[in-house]
Amino acid sequence: MFYLKNYLPFLSLVSLFLFFLTNDMFINKQFKALWFIVLFVFLHLDIINRFIESKKNKEKVSGIRYVTAFSGTLSILMYQLREYLDFPALAGVAKQATYLPKLRDFLLLLIVLTSLQFLVFTIVLEISRQSMDSLTALSKEKRTLLQNSFYSFLIIIPLLVGINYVAVNRNYNFDLSSKGIYSFSPISKNIIKNIKKDIKITAFYPRPLESSGPGNSLALSLIRPEVQITLEQLQALNPLIQVRFLNADVETDLIGDFGQASNGSIYIRTLKSGVVSSKQPYAEQRLVVQEKKDLEDFERKLIQALLNVSTEVKNARFTSSNGERFGLGFKNAPNEQITNFVAALNFLNYSVQGIGINEGWPDKLSDDIDILAIIGPTIPFSENARASILNFIQNKNGKVLITIDPNGSEDFSWLLEKAALEFKNEMLSQTEGKPGLIRADKFPVHPITELIHKKDLGIYFPNSGYFSEKKLEGSTTTQFDFTNILESGYSSFVDENKNGKLDNSESRKNFTVGVLLTNSTEESEKPKEKNNLQNGKVILFSGTSWVTDQYFYYNANPYLAVNGFSWLNQNISLEGILPRKEDTKVDVLTENQKLTVWAIGIFVFPTLVGLISSIFLIRKKWKKSRM
Repeated sequence: MFYLKNYLPFLSLVSLFLFFLTNDMFINKQFKALWFIVLFVFLHLDIINRFIESKKNKEKVSGIRYVTAFSGTLSILMYQLREYLDFPALAGVAKQATYLPKLRDFLLLLIVLTSLQFLVFTIVLEISRQSMDSLTALSKEKRTLLQNSFYSFLIIIPLLVGINYVAVNRNYNFDLSSKGIYSFSPISKNIIKNIKKDIKITAFYPRPLESSGPGNSLALSLIRPEVQITLEQLQALNPLIQVRFLNADVETDLIGDFGQASNGSIYIRTLKSGVVSSKQPYAEQRLVVQEKKDLEDFERKLIQALLNVSTEVKNARFTSSNGERFGLGFKNAPNEQITNFVAALNFLNYSVQGIGINEGWPDKLSDDIDILAIIGPTIPFSENARASILNFIQNKNGKVLITIDPNGSEDFSWLLEKAALEFKNEMLSQTEGKPGLIRADKFPVHPITELIHKKDLGIYFPNSGYFSEKKLEGSTTTQFDFTNILESGYSSFVDENKNGKLDNSESRKNFTVGVLLTNSTEESEKPKEKNNLQNGKVILFSGTSWVTDQYFYYNANPYLAVNGFSWLNQNISLEGILPRKEDTKVDVLTENQKLTVWAIGIFVFPTLVGLISSIFLIRKKWKKSRM
């Protein structure tokens, strides 16, 4: 029995690691199961033998022995569980298997920890047992105290490693700021947790030690920690979101997939549904955070971008029977087409198609349309078409994007009058020598314009009229509420003689060139919140040229066009996400308070120091004289 006590612990140890090495060698399931049973028995021979001996000799087995045996048992069972979970992904089970790779990684970590614990504890226990056999009773008690302390330390190590693993992978953090400026709002958290698509976020920022590049590298390296704190929380809230940081000035071999990526940019990407190979396999949004003030609206912009790319395929339908830019009427005028606009929408996972007679137009609009686009019609809509559009907006809560062509004969007065608005077909100019050209750079606060980067560039907006309010007659009520989303700025003027010059009879003024219409709360049978995202919505622009291929990529044009489209499709309000402003309380002193502080600093404080010093010296001399 003495020999068994010496060798059985090491036999158990060899059995565990022999199982890890040989388990995959067996192809036959019966042999594999038999081999597992044999090694499982050998693994527990030592603890079984000790339990039997304790009953015979009436000696209690140390609890640490049971803990060690349990570690070995747990390790081999988790290995079997991990192997069981490694089944091939089949059609119909991909969604359910989403978390299996992460679970298998976590089980692997536990297997390593418990195996190491079994190895270390077995060796240490045997060394301690052999040493203690030769000690005196008094020395044995001291050794037991030391041994127990050492065992406690060994137990804590795997526990700390496990906690650290979970903390790092789940990114748990505590926001101790009074206003929670370093954590997401409840609305944002709810949106993030409900995202069901894999999203990859790549942020381009230099590290502190790499900040000796371009002029703004130092500023970007200083802002990187705050951006990193925000982005890494996404991984903790939703494991489908992955974040990585790159330096666009250094890691140039990794940015080829991003085109002209630059530091200070954040790309949010997700693979388009059903896309295997394509020139545009990703739905993508780009954010720019380069200054401290950009962090104030960072959360709202980030959530909106996540919504834009994670929403499933959306059906965008373009009318094409009334001389619109989407139709064949401009086939021979490439600059007047909207292929770039359509390509940008495809990039955001929109399914873009035209509608005509085959789709039942103009008598009706299909219920599967997410957004209806009417881009620059030149021929007036029939009564049937108007009725279909109004029914789509008011009764089906449809979403519509409209651009008016001043050179056409469709001014949408039948729609605008329901919001007490009218379209003024007058040429707007802004720069001398460039008649009919304006740069609209005044953006009223609205989610549509929040993602626009460098708003000071404005929207290149040629060949347009403007909207103005219309007085209602008698007791007429409106059916739509309107909100301005784009204005020309106060440097624009109505160019009456179209000479591109500000004449004496003309004056500069701010003009509305983009409006949002929503179903009026007064016309609803049930009260609805104004601008509720579930209501029917219409975005109208007083010009069309700005979205054509000739001007689409000028200034901030693509951002406004695409953001307007995406916002129409969102059914989640982001208005509850407040800006993260670090308010610094400033106390202003009155003149009397300033005078008081000055007097204390100049007279009172020096006098007090001199008085205390004098008292101290006098007391010291007095004590010395008494001695």
